[in-house]
Amino acid sequence: MLAGFEVARADQAPLQQVTEGITVAMLQEGAADELSAMIIEFAPGATFGEETHKKQEILFVLEGEFGDGERVHRAGTLITAQEGSVHWPQSKTGCRLLVLYPNGPGE
Repeated sequence: MLAGFEVARADQAPLQQVTEGITVAMLQEGAADELSAMIIEFAPGATFGEETHKKQEILFVLEGEFGDGERVHRAGTLITAQEGSVHWPQSKTGCRLLVLYPNGPGE
């Protein structure tokens, strides 16, 4: 491994069920001010409910369609949610997201 590099594989990260139909594979769990990265999967019809961000969150839709409560975002879409923003994560069709918290865990 090159000095200064860390590697995480989504297929080797333990899955955690957040709520019915939503799982998380933690790729990197940072401290209070360090990067946290995860893959989140929504089964078709899964909803999370209202989410208010305590820190900036960056989402990239890898597969499927992700709804924020107002719009539907297809694969290839980058979404940046600022601290204090609110959305209602959901997916009618199912989706897979790369989620980054650049300034530490969002919850």
